[in-house]
Amino acid sequence: MSIEAGELTRSDRRLATWGLMIATAMQAADALIANVALPQLERDLGGGVQLGAWVITSYLCATAVMAPMTGWLRRRYGARRLFSGTVGAFIIASLLCALAPSAAAMIVFRVLQGAGAGVIAPLAQAILLDIYPRERHGRMLAIWGAVLMVGSVLGPPLGGIITDLVSWRGAFMINLPFGLIVIALLRPLRYRAEISDDRAIDGISVLLLMIAVGALQLCLGRGVGRSWLGSPELLGEGAATILAFTALVFRAQRSRFSVFRPEIFKDVNFAVAACYTFLAAGILFVVVVFLPSLGQGPLGYSATLAGFTIVPRAVLMTLTILVAGRLVRRLDHRILLGAGWLLTACGLALLSNIEPPRELAWIIIGSSVQAVGAGLLFTLHMTLAFSTLAPELRTDASGLYSLLRQVGFASGVALMTAVLRLEVDAHLAVLPGGTGGPALLPSAHLIDLATLHAYRDCFRMMAVTSLIVIPGIFLFRIGGGEKGAEPIVSPP
Repeated sequence: MSIEAGELTRSDRRLATWGLMIATAMQAADALIANVALPQLERDLGGGVQLGAWVITSYLCATAVMAPMTGWLRRRYGARRLFSGTVGAFIIASLLCALAPSAAAMIVFRVLQGAGAGVIAPLAQAILLDIYPRERHGRMLAIWGAVLMVGSVLGPPLGGIITDLVSWRGAFMINLPFGLIVIALLRPLRYRAEISDDRAIDGISVLLLMIAVGALQLCLGRGVGRSWLGSPELLGEGAATILAFTALVFRAQRSRFSVFRPEIFKDVNFAVAACYTFLAAGILFVVVVFLPSLGQGPLGYSATLAGFTIVPRAVLMTLTILVAGRLVRRLDHRILLGAGWLLTACGLALLSNIEPPRELAWIIIGSSVQAVGAGLLFTLHMTLAFSTLAPELRTDASGLYSLLRQVGFASGVALMTAVLRLEVDAHLAVLPGGTGGPALLPSAHLIDLATLHAYRDCFRMMAVTSLIVIPGIFLFRIGGGEKGAEPIVSPP
């Protein structure tokens, strides 16, 4: 089924838009809403820090696997049926997470929850482009992007409040009322029949995608600080990642239908924007994950206060994304992209100077500056990615774009968490009284000090990376595009 903009009344379109926005924010928040609840969750279910990492990455990996299949699922089941079904599945999986009796059950239920969430974001984006005329696409993408980012950054404070007032289980129960509201708001949508597509999706490609994403996360999470030559496990995981992705690309070129359409990458703007989105998403998500953990860890904040340390960045990022949506046609994209990466680097550099007793001010200022840069990048990357794509490729491109964003999220968290552990050990080895000193076991104070220094090192590494990638912004091509696409025209 497809949706025609002219078939909806103004009231129906407004209700559907609210439903799509709420669903987008809900699935984005759930990637992190349990983050500040991890200490309680780990104590109740066991598993330690490793369980916390799996709770986050299992959700992101499942989301990444399902996202590129959105186009095929829509053609097979129809937009409203698919969207309502995935929201319903997301609600059920959330309730199962809230009732999880063990660590293993929690990981399984998070995978199911992520599978439902993986379809929600790209399908919501595609439906928005369907129900609004072309001249309003830029504005709606900016609003949708703001909602997506706000959901991500408001997840931790919301999770902190619920965890302090109820328990970590309440952080998952909150999805029930919001999910039911979404299903009700989408009911007014009217549809016309699409051209049927009876081609079955390639199951082997789906399996290859699962292997590639899973092996990548294991490789990133365990590879930092270990010798690759002396670790058959790491060599195997790295080889599995490369071989699975390579086989997936070749199979997509030869199969009648795989999990994605290779021709999407023939669009230069989409290909470049996808690569930049992968990197920017990783940096953004690491900051959102690290700041609450830093607050609850070495800084000793409560769950609520740790979650609220990133509220200012949520407000600034929302405003920046909305403003950037209006600036994209008025200023040269190179100016906006360059400013975005410079602000991101400056914000991360400020975060690398966090030092008590003024650590809260450093956190708010640094994360706010970084959020402004991230807001510019998010809007520009998404707008450029879809600016020259043919309309019939939108849904498939949305799924693939979401896949790369989610893999960027998960890869960034896995890689930088591993770097963080390595840096903590390195600082403990040189601190007086640490593992390299006379004491056999470091004190809690020394562990907190080493952890604080490790977080600062991680922020510094990401700041340097943000500066290094700036020259690549000249790869974007502005002013041309595919037939039927909506090119962006920047001033010379």
